[in-house]
Amino acid sequence: MFSDTRNRRTRIVLTAVLVVAVLCAVAATSWLVKPSGGVADAAPPPELATLEALERGFTWIAESVSPAVVFIEAEEKVAGRRSREDAPHMSPYPPDLDPEQWPDWFREFFGPGPSPRTPRQMPQMPPMPRIGQGSGVVIDPSGYIVTHNPVAGDATKLTVHLPDGGSYSADVVGTDKMTDLAVIKIEPDHPLIAAKLGDSDQAKTGSWVVAIGYPFGGRGYSAYGGGSGRFDQPDRYEPTVTVGVVSAMERQLDSNIPGRPFRNLIQTDAPINPGSSGGPLLNIRGEIIGINQAIFTSGAVRGNIGVGFAIPINGRTKKIIETLKGGGTVVRGQLGVLVSPLTASIKEVYGAEHGVFIEDVLPDTPAERGGMAPEDIIVRYNGEEITAVDQFVGWVQATTPGSVAKIDVLRDGEPITLEVTVEALSVDVAAKKHTPSERDALGLTVESLSEERAQELGISGGVGVRSVSPGDGVRAGVKRGDVIVKINRHPVTDVQAYDRIVGALKPGDAVVMRMWRSDPVRGDRILTAQIESLSE
Repeated sequence: MFSDTRNRRTRIVLTAVLVVAVLCAVAATSWLVKPSGGVADAAPPPELATLEALERGFTWIAESVSPAVVFIEAEEKVAGRRSREDAPHMSPYPPDLDPEQWPDWFREFFGPGPSPRTPRQMPQMPPMPRIGQGSGVVIDPSGYIVTHNPVAGDATKLTVHLPDGGSYSADVVGTDKMTDLAVIKIEPDHPLIAAKLGDSDQAKTGSWVVAIGYPFGGRGYSAYGGGSGRFDQPDRYEPTVTVGVVSAMERQLDSNIPGRPFRNLIQTDAPINPGSSGGPLLNIRGEIIGINQAIFTSGAVRGNIGVGFAIPINGRTKKIIETLKGGGTVVRGQLGVLVSPLTASIKEVYGAEHGVFIEDVLPDTPAERGGMAPEDIIVRYNGEEITAVDQFVGWVQATTPGSVAKIDVLRDGEPITLEVTVEALSVDVAAKKHTPSERDALGLTVESLSEERAQELGISGGVGVRSVSPGDGVRAGVKRGDVIVKINRHPVTDVQAYDRIVGALKPGDAVVMRMWRSDPVRGDRILTAQIESLSE
């Protein structure tokens, strides 16, 4: 009895051991033959082919166009003397990032330095040249290069470094301040690889773009080990390639020409940094659709935050580049009318479906001599239908001075065709017409509005804010570049009217100002600034 029980237990134990052994064997076999489940062993999804094709497209653009993108050093002579405290070796910053060594054009686009140095009484030293840095792109194998005007415009000496290691002196062939473009020329000892000019008019918001340039200049940043755009001390210059999309079209930025902003800019999130200015913005076909111009920064951040701008390359700017390439001067047309968009009310009252509304006709101008009048609605220009102010201004400026423009208008609901001889637009006109006033009770310094700026805003007059000092103006939110058109319901037509209105204000008075502000995102817009009680 005892023996049978022991045998039974033995059989049960042996059976259990056998079952466990079998299970272990099955598990081991399964583990050995089962795929790891990793990405490398898994079958790629069909969509991966699309991504691989896109990747090949980007690498093709980089390989094809990078040899045409050059690094430019621009030496600018410094007038006068400066103290030893400004010597490059005294700076806590690397040479390329020393804010005090940045040329004026660099500070304009990328802001002042992160922190000013404490003034010290130091011995004077002879003036030293300043070295500006930027990028450019070859558009002709013989050595013609397009770049950003501030990179080359004021330089006394230009040196162009090619990606293949060659370096050449360059001459400025032509510049155009209104588009911010410049063409320079080198004499290479061999034909260069040139990039193709495209058409930005074909780009749309969301289109892929590639930016190529030399961020932070040719020597890079010493914290990364130095280097010529590569940060690793290569034997040749090599540009940086970044990718993004067109964030928006038709953007506008203020320029250093009073009343003449940069128009129709391309906004992109493709990273553009100091030193990349002047490099190309390319479409997915590797064609140049823009020249990188400026970036927006925030607070103490001086690098890219995803808001960059490029000068569009289209039919109009191609003609400008060809003119500059040939050593010519870009000439633009003007009429002398102040226009505004058609609102729903104007359309209903004046019986127009499209066009621009003439607010005023300036005296002794082609428009006045040609019979144009306030309240006319311009519906066609040389047979082309008018739908927007920017479109109209662009066509007028593109008209050859001296030629006769056929302008169709609606006057009192009746169509009329006028023939107007277009005159040349001078870049210096607006600056000559500005008459600044002294700082006033609001803490503002203002100047009369140029005719061109008034035309863009569709107003008959106003004053531009040149500077804002601490005081009521600051507290009301007034900023440099704002255009004041009305104070306490009184129209502000010029500096004299402004001085008269502000001069009559007394401490404790409430002040309400209506003004235009240029916003790179929202465009020109009207604002109301309020002061509850004017300070003494």
